[in-house]
Amino acid sequence: MPTLGSAFPTALGAKVGNPKRQVVATSGDGGFGYASSELATAVQEGLNVVTIVFNNGAFGASYSDQEHRFGGRVIGTRIHNPDFAKLAESYGALGIKISGHQELGPALRDALKAERPVVIEVPIPNLVPPFQISPPGAVPSFSP
Repeated sequence: MPTLGSAFPTALGAKVGNPKRQVVATSGDGGFGYASSELATAVQEGLNVVTIVFNNGAFGASYSDQEHRFGGRVIGTRIHNPDFAKLAESYGALGIKISGHQELGPALRDALKAERPVVIEVPIPNLVPPFQISPPGAVPSFSP
């Protein structure tokens, strides 16, 4: 499993190594925040990577853990985000903000045609990560 915050910078490296290939990174809002300033590098070096940022306003896996395993005692997992589309534009990239996942297909098609780095911001609810879903009848391995 990749490290939190590694998707976008890894995609930039993939583009450097394969300049003629289209590269798309997917990231949560918390992870993208770790390296969002690399938008400057992407624009400066012409690394036309498309990044899809799924924005739930939280470090989702940890937030879900706090909600479900720790009785809703939430601390340090909600985050205050910038407008990621405007952030991208402030660096000279293209920013696209959609209102729901049903708009992702057309936005991605447009992004892949752009001749510059693109950030697509997709609002989502907080979801339980797949590795935290227990099969029916399973006994949790940890109880608070």
